[in-house]
Amino acid sequence: MTSNVQCLPDFATAGTAPSDSPAAPTPPGPAIPPKPPKGTRWGGRAKGTPNKVNQSIREAIQMAFEQAGGVEYLVRLAQEDPKTFVPLLIKTMPPEPKVPQEGGLNIHIDLT
Repeated sequence: MTSNVQCLPDFATAGTAPSDSPAAPTPPGPAIPPKPPKGTRWGGRAKGTPNKVNQSIREAIQMAFEQAGGVEYLVRLAQEDPKTFVPLLIKTMPPEPKVPQEGGLNIHIDLT
């Protein structure tokens, strides 16, 4: 009796020579770092490092302030144009402290 069993080619190894050794490991690619925990900073400037543009603008404003007369200019501005001076003053003051309603807090600023 003759058997009609056909041998089909193994498509996974088609075109390669048979080998007794197991498949060679693939070379490692670039390592992918694990995802950082949520909220972790990656890259960029270190915390607290000023932006270079902001720093150069601050330096320019400081130079203009010195050329305008420095403290004497601010005193003159406070006397002649308080509407311009007061917002500058407010921006330099610390935020209002949280004070209990009972006693309150009285602050007196004399600009004369």
